[in-house]
Amino acid sequence: MPTRGLAKEPPSEAGDAERRRAQVDAFVAEFVGSATWKATLAVLESAFPGLGMASTFSRRTEEVWRAIGGLDRGSAHRLGLPVWADGAGMVFDLSAHRRPGVAGRIARPRASRPYAGAYVIDTLDPLRYHRAVGGPQGPQDGPRPQVQALEEDDTGVVIVADLTTAGVRVLDSVALWRFAGRIVTATLHDPRRPDTRVRTRRALRALRRVVFVDPRLGLGVCLQIDAARTPRCLLAFAVDRTEQGAPRFVRA
Repeated sequence: MPTRGLAKEPPSEAGDAERRRAQVDAFVAEFVGSATWKATLAVLESAFPGLGMASTFSRRTEEVWRAIGGLDRGSAHRLGLPVWADGAGMVFDLSAHRRPGVAGRIARPRASRPYAGAYVIDTLDPLRYHRAVGGPQGPQDGPRPQVQALEEDDTGVVIVADLTTAGVRVLDSVALWRFAGRIVTATLHDPRRPDTRVRTRRALRALRRVVFVDPRLGLGVCLQIDAARTPRCLLAFAVDRTEQGAPRFVRA
């Protein structure tokens, strides 16, 4: 029977769910145990001292994978704010946590000495979160790293930041990636040195994974950008300062 001119059937919800599950599986498999993961553990160890996160995760990587839960009605309670899914992953509503006078404000950030394939930027308390404490081997004390060291083909960055300063009430994957770009640019670009403009662009093009850690909210969000330059927020976690234990991970 001729089919010319017939419209294609829209993708089924089951097919969309399967594709999203495959995307998340691939991201988590690549992320857990990566350089960006190790940098994240170092930051968590400093941001939430006394919980033994770095050593716990280093010993129980497989358990972390198995403990990651799906996005459902209980996820908002676990993460402490409204969260839902769209076509690019998770979306977060920070309405109840925004404070007047801080939107769009970024403190003077500093990049750490890079791990192999990852680095840390702290916008809240520079020099506090840039070194591993009781966790994986991290940056050593010393001068600010050369920007060239951050220009790899495939890099990740862990950013310590107040997510409510992103400038928008609802944070989706695009808004989160733009916020990361603003912070990376503010960190690496020096207007007094024209050569840093090109290097900053190279670092942004090489960026594949971003992890935000917001100590005030006790929230972390993990993003990747795919080959089509589409950012996706596929994993988030919450940390309860009053509990001894691992963060509660939620996947899109």
